[in-house]
Amino acid sequence: MPVIRMILCGALLALFSGCGGVSDAPDRRIVKGIVTLNGEPLEGAAIRFLPQPTGPVAAGKVKNGMYEISNKGGVPLGKHRVEIKGIPILPDDTDGKSLGEIDAATKPAISIPEKYHTNSELEATVEAGSEPFIVDFELKE
Repeated sequence: MPVIRMILCGALLALFSGCGGVSDAPDRRIVKGIVTLNGEPLEGAAIRFLPQPTGPVAAGKVKNGMYEISNKGGVPLGKHRVEIKGIPILPDDTDGKSLGEIDAATKPAISIPEKYHTNSELEATVEAGSEPFIVDFELKE
């Protein structure tokens, strides 16, 4: 019996330890930058990096014209199509307010031309490195 237990324990250990650090996850890098619309810092937008031709999407919020994507290690390395889309801006203080009060204080999403979101022409190639990768976008209507 002890031999069978050793074999089973060894098999379970091999099963749960994986393949010695081999991972299917892509290499990533923190990406940050500035986004302006007609020369003004963009407020209340979402930015998405979509790997080309395929891969995991990385996204973040644009606030005061700046964004930083660091979740899960950042943006996968390589070529991306970039989408920037306006999102509704919630009020800073929502504590104790009704849904109607929050809705009334919510600013509408800013209008960003389709060429920057639905039909985005924006591209970025994220390269390997240890410091954050800087990618700025100057949008024009």
